[in-house]
Amino acid sequence: KGQNPSLSTKPGSCPVVLIRCAMLNPPNRCEQDAECSGAMKCCEGACGKTCMDPR
Repeated sequence: KGQNPSLSTKPGSCPVVLIRCAMLNPPNRCEQDAECSGAMKCCEGACGKTCMDPR
């Protein structure tokens, strides 16, 4: 999309998610931090990528 990668990655790190869903290839709710509102980051969640508060 021609976006500057430094603008699409927000500060902070993703929380560690120890649980995993049983679904193969679960749907991602986001692809990059820029799609998440506020300070939230696009992180690998229990079931696909989702917006999460950084730790």
